[in-house]
Amino acid sequence: MGFPSPAADYAEERISLDREIIKHPAATDFFRVETDSMINAFIPPGALLVVDRSIIPQNMDIVVAVVEGEFMCRYLTKNEYKARLLPANPKVKDILITAEMNVQIIGVVIRTIIDPKNLQNVRAGRL
Repeated sequence: MGFPSPAADYAEERISLDREIIKHPAATDFFRVETDSMINAFIPPGALLVVDRSIIPQNMDIVVAVVEGEFMCRYLTKNEYKARLLPANPKVKDILITAEMNVQIIGVVIRTIIDPKNLQNVRAGRL
């Protein structure tokens, strides 16, 4: 016969990433970032994007799009006259979306997962 664990009073249900992050499982995809086009939005190469296809993209949402057959992650800016895909890196050009272009917005980025051990070009500050 044993004694109950004092930690039992503090036991909590395990956190489920599926429950916390994925709201629409059938409409959720994952993409791996390969470029530094969104580096200033804290999306470095190697980041894992959680993308929800069921969300209607709004102005300034970060989206995954296919432009002329090329996958990319960008900010979407739009109004009644035009739409653009904007990088978060001044070295990468904006893309003005025209009627002649083959562009598909795959979905809205709802989370970014990064491995801090693999971040490059980051300098440690003083504590």
